[in-house]
Amino acid sequence: MSATTSEIASKTFDYIVVGGGTAGLVVAARLSEDPNVTVAVLEAGPANLDDPLITIPVHFGKHFGNHKYDWDFSTVPQKSANNAVYKWARGRMLGGSSAINFLAWSKPPAEDMDAWEQLGNPGWNASRYFEYSKKAESFHPPQDETVAKMFKQVVKPDAHGYHGPLVTSFPTLVSGLEIPFQEALSNAGIGKAEDPLNGDPFGIAMTPNTRNPENNTRTYAATAYYLPNKDRKNFHVLTDALVTRIISKSHGDASEVEATGVEFEHDGIKHIVGAVKEVIVSAGALKTPQILELSGIGDKRVLEPLGIETLVDLPGVGANLQEHCFTKMTLELDPKHKYDSLDILTTDPEYGKEQFELHGEGKGFHRLGLSGYTFVPLATLIGPEAALNMIQRQKAKIQAQIDAGKLSKSLQAQYKVQLERLESSRNGDCEIMMFPGAITPSLIKEGRSCTTVQAASNLPFSRGTIHINSTNPHDQPTIDPHTFEDTFDLEALTVAFKFNRKLSNVEPWKSSVVSEILPGPQVESDADIHNYIKKTLETTFHTVGTASMLPRELDGVVDPKLRVYGTKNIRVVDLSIVPLHIAAHTQATAYTIGEIAADIVKGKI
Repeated sequence: MSATTSEIASKTFDYIVVGGGTAGLVVAARLSEDPNVTVAVLEAGPANLDDPLITIPVHFGKHFGNHKYDWDFSTVPQKSANNAVYKWARGRMLGGSSAINFLAWSKPPAEDMDAWEQLGNPGWNASRYFEYSKKAESFHPPQDETVAKMFKQVVKPDAHGYHGPLVTSFPTLVSGLEIPFQEALSNAGIGKAEDPLNGDPFGIAMTPNTRNPENNTRTYAATAYYLPNKDRKNFHVLTDALVTRIISKSHGDASEVEATGVEFEHDGIKHIVGAVKEVIVSAGALKTPQILELSGIGDKRVLEPLGIETLVDLPGVGANLQEHCFTKMTLELDPKHKYDSLDILTTDPEYGKEQFELHGEGKGFHRLGLSGYTFVPLATLIGPEAALNMIQRQKAKIQAQIDAGKLSKSLQAQYKVQLERLESSRNGDCEIMMFPGAITPSLIKEGRSCTTVQAASNLPFSRGTIHINSTNPHDQPTIDPHTFEDTFDLEALTVAFKFNRKLSNVEPWKSSVVSEILPGPQVESDADIHNYIKKTLETTFHTVGTASMLPRELDGVVDPKLRVYGTKNIRVVDLSIVPLHIAAHTQATAYTIGEIAADIVKGKI
């Protein structure tokens, strides 16, 4: 690593970045481009550089539950989901979740980004988003036209950046299940996405991955923003350094709090590092609110019972949590697809070993990537009239809540925009995906290959919270996403689940599958489907909103310059600032937030 404890502890830097994850490494590396400033990054997890479990893309989900890679968070029992407890994996290492995600390079609809500006954030719009997302990217077009045509890899040149640090490309190997699945989607009435990476992702599309096509390895924040810059004398990165709190001083009740440094723990010993200019919190949507609250910034109703002095009373810290979740259907495949399913790597270890060795030659199954993502409005799945009826019922329910005084001004503003998005034909509330394997490990059996069809809801109405429950920074915060508290989210997932089930009768997908294993034909009524969804629901690892960029009177935590309200020099730079969720996987957005934030700090925008 570029720093040791002795080089950080008791020293002073211009900028301290709390968290060496996706957005944190972006903003830190960009700030260090100025040789006249010093930057220190404190990452709680290990470096894990050159780890094959990270660099070889096919190891989807193998990191989950392993503390070497994953924070391994869990929710509290969800009252509106039969008291289910859900696991929420998040990257705990240099590069954060960009090191353990499923590599999707996906961008939101233009309208979703313009909604952020509509909520009181000047400049946070589609135009800026797509400009800065391209700044992060170095796209490599497919070299083999035959492969590109076979896997439906369509390149829109204007949608990409070509000179950024992060290499993206289409995977050189896609499961043979993708083509019949997408053709069935088309036969079921879903059209092709016109420009999926430039604001128009509605429909069927193959999207790039964060991978280097030259050696078929994962590209992520550590390879793109840390390694090329690690020898800069003004760029210091320390791993295994858990930040316990921001150290601040106040000059009186009416003044803004000023951060002077950060307290962190390394090898069980606490240290302090000073900050001259700013402290930038980039710990992610699940950890950032914890750090702010431990530092006395948050809702005094949370802090005071724990004996923490409230330096800035911000009720929005840890509130407004929004998450993408998915329900799944596992299908047994026709035996002809044995080598199209990732199950083969588990059921035939010798085959897996051979494929691993072939990877070093640029061949083999370990090159496989996930690429097909379909974003559609409800109307595409159930028809315009039925979708309109669902949305009208939701509008009436929300109006009743407003009339009864049960909705905050913040939620009223968000729901107004959200309902407008749902009423438009240009929204991606529902997402359809196909995973070439049995996501549930217990379903993998010798002599059987499976696939899993997933349905996700992208514009949730339920809002949750993340708050500390003790003053111990090692304790997990209390994560309560309030899953299905708003029943619209469950209704939307049910619509998508039923669509996926019908898809098994649409050719050529029908000829690819033998039977439905999970949940099976015994789950048929709406009540049965609801209970199944609640029992087996999984996160898509896209948490946002816990330090929302909103006006302070709307329970915002940061302003459009990402500065924490009530402070002089504390910013938040990660997905927690997202005020309203987007119809996209969030990796590209995390990079984009980091790129925009760097220019904000530099005074360029």
